[in-house]
Amino acid sequence: MDRHGRQARLADVGAEGQARIGRASAEVRSEGFAGEVAARYLAGAGVARVIVRDPGLSPIVTAIDPHVLVDVHPSMSAEPTPGDAAFRDPAARELAQGARSALIQIRAALKGSS
Repeated sequence: MDRHGRQARLADVGAEGQARIGRASAEVRSEGFAGEVAARYLAGAGVARVIVRDPGLSPIVTAIDPHVLVDVHPSMSAEPTPGDAAFRDPAARELAQGARSALIQIRAALKGSS
C-alpha cells in the first residue's frame, strides 16, 4: 500500500480526491506551534507544494514527506488568530488553529478549488 493508501480508501477522499490533494498547493501563514501543526497535516495529507511563512517549518515538512515542494515566503501576511473562547489553554488554541487551517485547505483540494 502506498503512503496515502488508507486515506484514499476513505469514501470522502477516494483515489481521485487523493490525486487532487497530490496536485494541490497550500499555504501555512501561521508561525510557531499553529504553523507546525498545519505544516504537518498538509505534508501528511500529501499536498504537492507547501508555501510557508516561517522558514523553520521547511525541515518539518520535508521530514514528513521529502517529495513535498516547500517554498518559503517570509513576507507573506500572517494568518489572523481567531479568538476562540472554547480553548482556554494557548497550546490547545494553537493546535486547533493549525489543524483548522490545514483541513480547510485539504477540503478545498478535494473539491478541486485549490
